[in-house]
Amino acid sequence: MTSNAPARLAGISFAAAPVLLIAYGSVRLLAEGSKEPGAAWTVGHLAFLFGVLFFGAICAGVYRMARADGGPVRRRLARAGFVAGLVGVAAATAQALIDLYVGLRAADKPAMRELFGQVQDVPGVMPAVYTVGPLFLYLGMIILLATLKGRDAVRAQALFVLGTAANAVSLDLLPLGGLCYLLAFVPLRRRTPPTATLPTRPA
Repeated sequence: MTSNAPARLAGISFAAAPVLLIAYGSVRLLAEGSKEPGAAWTVGHLAFLFGVLFFGAICAGVYRMARADGGPVRRRLARAGFVAGLVGVAAATAQALIDLYVGLRAADKPAMRELFGQVQDVPGVMPAVYTVGPLFLYLGMIILLATLKGRDAVRAQALFVLGTAANAVSLDLLPLGGLCYLLAFVPLRRRTPPTATLPTRPA
């Protein structure tokens, strides 16, 4: 692929992913009925779903930057971060889809709890989709950002870690975490290689 469409998608994603996370956190925190079946639940989790998918594009974009920027060791580290990030994106996407499904199927909050229990009781679902799998997105992003050179990369990593810590403390801090991600990512948009492509073989 020689088109610069992947670079344009990455450039959009650097802003879209954190903005959608801010939107999800704000709906969850402020909208009436956001924690039970209804429009607020659906809107919030759609924002979460698309935000996660844009994070996948960010992983690809930062991976291209690292490959354009560094030597063999840096590229191998970036590959590991990219793979970890995609594992986390897959897990978080599955989580968002389950949440949307439960919200659409359940008539009320007790029914929602029952449906969640049925899904989460399936062996492997909790660690793969809720407790362990999504963590690979954060781990992958931290590794990817560590492979970049320059002060803006160091600042991006620090802000990303700060945002992740805020999200870990409380889901009520998701808007703050999203703002940290926005401040981390937006300066990286100008560094996106315009025609770089993902490799088809190991570096």
